[in-house]
Amino acid sequence: MPDSITSKLSMLAGATLLVAAMSACSSSGTEGSKSRSWADSVKLETQIEADLSAAPSQRGLELRVLTVDDAGDRVAEALSPFMNDPGAMLIEDRERWGSWGLRWVVVPVDVLDGVLGSLTLTQAAQVRWMGEFPQWRPLIRTGQIRNGTVRVGDGLSSAHFEELSGRPRLLGRVWTTPEMTGSDVRARLHIDLALQMTHEKQDNRWDTPAVQTALDGGVLIDELKMSQVLDSNSALVLVGEDPSIQWLNEIGSDTVSVSQASDGSLGPSAPLARTLGQQMLSTPGTGYVAPGKRYVSPKKVLIVLVPKVGGSYRLLGSSRSPEQGTTP
Repeated sequence: MPDSITSKLSMLAGATLLVAAMSACSSSGTEGSKSRSWADSVKLETQIEADLSAAPSQRGLELRVLTVDDAGDRVAEALSPFMNDPGAMLIEDRERWGSWGLRWVVVPVDVLDGVLGSLTLTQAAQVRWMGEFPQWRPLIRTGQIRNGTVRVGDGLSSAHFEELSGRPRLLGRVWTTPEMTGSDVRARLHIDLALQMTHEKQDNRWDTPAVQTALDGGVLIDELKMSQVLDSNSALVLVGEDPSIQWLNEIGSDTVSVSQASDGSLGPSAPLARTLGQQMLSTPGTGYVAPGKRYVSPKKVLIVLVPKVGGSYRLLGSSRSPEQGTTP
């Protein structure tokens, strides 16, 4: 293999994708060897080379954080049209996170600005370019869990309660990866996400200084981990919502209805503990207030992950090497 190609192989984003071995008897330097196939003891290796011309700003993750007014179920109205299309996200991941009150919505990038622009901000939006980062890194951190108890499930017979302490934060790691699609290879963005409970550390001047990583900040919640492989066509929007609440967008209508599952009992039921997602990303507001009292509208924080997959990959030609350990 020429030296120029060898040097580029150090930048490979993927290793061998296809390995096929074809074995037959072989001989050394005799006329009988001419009658044997050229494929005797040969291994074929197809490899991928990354396009190094793509700028770093073309690959990675953009993070947006929006705090919006949720009076009149405005968030549900804006996002409900996209609830029936999970995109590349696994249904199991959506359901598992949703049971903790962390509802994922996949929104096409070409309509994302319009959807978010239909909401009323209560403070300035935050937009941050994160790029690629293969090591775990905090994306957002929210306030302290107030009473330590969070509900998991929809509040009916399937619900249970977890005792948590500390401040939750969302961790992520992101890198570009190749994906084979038939006869070619395309760039995709691999993203790992996890929810961590962090605790404030008390500084001790007698401690030996040590290099800390994001994982040293606290324990990960086992159920709240997932991996996704994304293209640039869709964004992931995370919102805190009670899993017992359904967003129903009627076909052919611009209106959305919000319904809450009932346990079948008569009369009002006692309020349940709020889910982790609700405590992290929403405030209920004051609800109905008497005349003369100050009204505070409910609010929601939206975490928006926008993947950007720039550059490309190409398949290198197959290389042949003698199969090790064959017997002449």
